[in-house]
Formats: sequence, C-alpha cells, structure tokens
Amino acid sequence: MSWNSRLALCCLLVIFQLPGRLLAGELKTLYATVSYDNDEILRRFNQELDLPNRLQVKMRTWRNDTVRDEVSNKINLLVDQVQTVMDMHPDRLKFTIVLLPSPEAVQEIFLQKYGKKVEHLAYYSLSEKTIYFSVDKASLNVVSHEIGHVVVDHYYKVHTPYNIHELMAQFAEKNLTAQ
Repeated sequence: MSWNSRLALCCLLVIFQLPGRLLAGELKTLYATVSYDNDEILRRFNQELDLPNRLQVKMRTWRNDTVRDEVSNKINLLVDQVQTVMDMHPDRLKFTIVLLPSPEAVQEIFLQKYGKKVEHLAYYSLSEKTIYFSVDKASLNVVSHEIGHVVVDHYYKVHTPYNIHELMAQFAEKNLTAQ
C-alpha cells in the first residue's frame, strides 16, 4: 500500500471516528464544552431545555444576549443545581456535551462505540466524560439525569456500579424537577 493510500485511509478513519465534529461549533461553559454541528442545533437545544420559573428567575440576573449565552447559563445553572440536590461538589468538574439532531443519531453513536442497539434519547459515556443529547428530547428531566451521571462519575475516585450510578442520576432528575 502506497503512502498516499495509507494517508487517505487514516483520514477516513478519523472522519468516521468523529461523526459531526470536524466542522462543529463549540461553546465553552464553566463546566462543559458543548459541541454541535450548526447554530440551528444549538437553538433547538435551547428551545427544548425549558426551565421552570424558579430557575428562570436565577437566569434573569445573567447576561443572556445570545443563544450561546443562554445555553451556557442553563448548563452552568443545572450543573450547580444537580450538585446541590445531590450534595456532591466534585473538584475540577469538566465534561463534554455533544448535541445531536435526533434520538436516532444518539443511538447510532452508541451502536458505533459499543456495538449495541439501544433506545436512548441521551447517554453519558464514562470513558469519554461526554454526554450525547438528542436536541429533540433535551427536556429538563433528561438533561438533569445525564448531569447526575457526570456529577457521580466525577465525585467518586472509583467507578460506582451501574445500578447505583443509575439510581443516583434518577435521584438528581427527580429532585431537581420536583423543586
């Protein structure tokens, strides 16, 4: 195989390993780096992530001039709220969020990475420290649940068993959305 053929093959492998990320937009928040394909995806995520009045009041004091500002503030606020509800405040909490256009896109990424068909609307990858969200289903319940996984993962020095991890994420979701 020639050097040019090897280079082309390597480039293709990289492209298929990073679906939707080569030309993606990026937004940095206090806690997360949000990756998305285009501004419409970010706008849709922002629209779907409707906060209850008690949280909207907190956001009114912050600068929300653009969709980017509003998404950044929502993510930071929800991470703070989940940490408070769970009474877990890990040091150096940093993670990535990948916004995808549909549940099918989330399921396709999961299938590529783990070889399993699932019906997930979103999921948190422990190994990548990354949440994959379908922007069509980015409700407060879904987002707070996945952030619950992030907080648990960053809080403990060892990985917690999956069932315990899931119960704690459900606790975060239930208590954040019930307030």
